[in-house]
Amino acid sequence: MRPHTHAFSVLAAIAAFASTSSSARAQEVDDDIIELIRADLTRLSVNTPIWLAEHLPSMMSPVGTGAGAGIGDDSGGFSLGLVTRLGLFNNFDDVGNGLDVVDVQGDMPSVLPWPQVGIVLGANLGKGFELGGDFQFLPETDISTEDAKFTVAMLQAAVGARFRANKAEGAVPAFVIGCGASYYRGVFKAGTAYSNRYSETVEGQVVEGTVTVETAPAVEWSLFQISPEIRLAWDIGGVFRPYLGIGLGLTFGDVSDRVHVRATATLDSVAGQPQNEQVEYDADIVSFTTDPALYALRPHVGFDIVAGIFAFTFQLDLAVMGKNEIDSDLGDAADSFDPDDGNYLFNQNSRGSQTQAALIGTLALRLQF
Repeated sequence: MRPHTHAFSVLAAIAAFASTSSSARAQEVDDDIIELIRADLTRLSVNTPIWLAEHLPSMMSPVGTGAGAGIGDDSGGFSLGLVTRLGLFNNFDDVGNGLDVVDVQGDMPSVLPWPQVGIVLGANLGKGFELGGDFQFLPETDISTEDAKFTVAMLQAAVGARFRANKAEGAVPAFVIGCGASYYRGVFKAGTAYSNRYSETVEGQVVEGTVTVETAPAVEWSLFQISPEIRLAWDIGGVFRPYLGIGLGLTFGDVSDRVHVRATATLDSVAGQPQNEQVEYDADIVSFTTDPALYALRPHVGFDIVAGIFAFTFQLDLAVMGKNEIDSDLGDAADSFDPDDGNYLFNQNSRGSQTQAALIGTLALRLQF
């Protein structure tokens, strides 16, 4: 073999090796970006049901039937009306802890508004006893903030029985005790149509581009709650009926994520060199299921304004949810995430002792016959 032919072969081999190495490194960068997206969407799919499990019980007690001071001694009376509720749930931005590429935490509000509307009815059974109930619902509704998109759809059915032990006389309030039961189900979707610039160090190189989440984790729930309460209610001239009380919710059921996720990311530059690539993550995320917060303590204040057959009720609840330990038996989710990772809400101890709370306002307008 002539010397120049041998030299050409060596150079060709070096070039082929360099090309192969370059392709391999490019594939490693692609794979690592996909892995970062997978890890982020997995965090969202774990954190979101946990956060909802700690807040949804606050919305479940029967409401809208009024102070209770007006429950009569004679049977036969009934009421029918409309009710609307707005919950304000705290610490929603915790759902985005530790995200890298799909970095939505900065766009998430700390307080998430949660609306519900429905109908309410009551029936007077006589001797101070009353039966009541409400049906609340929300078709798929956009509750997005300026920077982040969310939708919710739900329905809730609740019934309750109350007993007025004595009549309100001047400064002496009526003592009202009651107990309700409610069923609550729905779906919450977060982060769809999200797009953001990212910059990450991958394989020792800075990779920059844009990530777009087309289908994000959704959370479904099916909950049942028993909610006893006690209340003091005054009657001022038969028109103004203020009250205050405290309720306890005991909640059972499950909150889970069950959804297909899809996201794409462009690779605009790698180590400062322009690129024109796109990678895609398209998969079924593993289902993660958790119990709801077992206890919800609900101190509340409110008042009725009564004018003939019309009655208006306003009630304000401050609900505080008791954290319960999440079962360590993760089932199908066991291989998807590390529960000891402090970025997951799974490990509540690693997140400190934040209190999960909600402020709920209720308005009801009834016709009383």
